[in-house]
Amino acid sequence: MSYVEVFERMDKNKDGKISREEFDQVFRAFSPSMTSEEIDEIFKELNVDGDGQIDIIEFAKCYVVDTDEEKEALLKKAFDLYDINGDGKISADELHVMLKRLGENKSMEECVAMVSAVDADKDCFVSYEEFKTMMNSNTK
Repeated sequence: MSYVEVFERMDKNKDGKISREEFDQVFRAFSPSMTSEEIDEIFKELNVDGDGQIDIIEFAKCYVVDTDEEKEALLKKAFDLYDINGDGKISADELHVMLKRLGENKSMEECVAMVSAVDADKDCFVSYEEFKTMMNSNTK
């Protein structure tokens, strides 16, 4: 998924900007235990011009990584969000939960198919290596 697609999903009212409320909604879906202060810090960091909303240019800057280490850290954070139970692999159940939190209405069968599509070792889970392969192929 491109940063434009992510931005468009976060921009619920389709005004071309992500408000603090829209930003909060997404972060609470990913990490319900995150404090308002933590979300504020991230929002302020992205809202470079200080207008209280994040535009597509400001949002795109969070996708720019200069080093392989930064890219690896970003991928690991993304993987960890989906790996709800922290066992080092993403199940169809975990995928289903995360997609629901993001407002995606996918059936359990669709989630099983999504996992199967990237499950190279056929263990019915997405490992971190499989996740990286999938994410790297989506960005090319």
